[in-house]
Amino acid sequence: MGCWTSYLVRLDDGSAWESDEKYGRWHLAGAEDRAGLMARVLSDGRPVGGAPHTARSCQGIALDLVTRRYRFYGCASDVPRAGASHRESMALHLAATPGWEDWDVAYAWGGDEELRRLLFPGLPPEPARAQAVEVNPASRDYWFVDWAPDDRRITVRHDELIADAFADATSLVSLITADAALTHWQLTDPVVPLLAHHGESLLRTLTAGAPFPLAAEDAVTDGAVIDLRTRRLRYWTAETASPGLVARVGAAWPGWRVERLPWGHLGHLAAIGQHPDGLSMTDAELREAHWEDALIAIRNRARDTLPTEPHPLRSPRVRVVDRW
Repeated sequence: MGCWTSYLVRLDDGSAWESDEKYGRWHLAGAEDRAGLMARVLSDGRPVGGAPHTARSCQGIALDLVTRRYRFYGCASDVPRAGASHRESMALHLAATPGWEDWDVAYAWGGDEELRRLLFPGLPPEPARAQAVEVNPASRDYWFVDWAPDDRRITVRHDELIADAFADATSLVSLITADAALTHWQLTDPVVPLLAHHGESLLRTLTAGAPFPLAAEDAVTDGAVIDLRTRRLRYWTAETASPGLVARVGAAWPGWRVERLPWGHLGHLAAIGQHPDGLSMTDAELREAHWEDALIAIRNRARDTLPTEPHPLRSPRVRVVDRW
């Protein structure tokens, strides 16, 4: 089928236009690109009389000339490694590009629905489809030996980061308890539907089983930091999460402050006070994953300046046997 791209534009006179295209482009480099897209939408597109017809799109761009806002998002099948920080870096890079100086430029983490609500804030929220998501711990085959809860010690084979190679995880969930103990689980499920479906019962399910070592940046695409001290839930994902789905997370965690955690795995490490050395991808690894040097520089500045957890947390120890 291929990707479909939606384009939404609100002109200075307040009129709105839309267009779509198979494949297409999901971001604009500068003023020339902006002018070209507007000409295309006005030539080949259609005026919007009610709600835009963009639901089938998997990537898109919205331009609001009235408020000078530019939002964009890319296809989930084309996200590079360390995808969440890549999208954050891309937004900052575009915001600094000539032609966008007086614009509010940001990545549309809410996807298609966020684009539509940018131009039409009065649209009713899209109800998120309920998803029955099981809690599926990542694989413990080959690498896991045991968990000693009294000593807070995980024993693994061969190497401290062995799980990254064999667990085949999608999400990293870190729990900070009231007494500042820190524990991690690696799961095969996307994190936002999981949080929306299980609510606080997720904590009981996770703590009933053995934890995992802390995953490195290139091992997971999603994550959450759940802090019992402050009842604060921060999530991140390299893909988009609709406002309706995020609202379901809030409803499933009453009394909690639910927030998107910027910068993906980098933000996750900062939120638990963990230094990124040995856990974050190197510049060489990012280049191999098709990152541009300009984006790597932006990402590294964020890594070095993110606010970190101010209080020391008690992390589990990782013991290695049969070391390579």
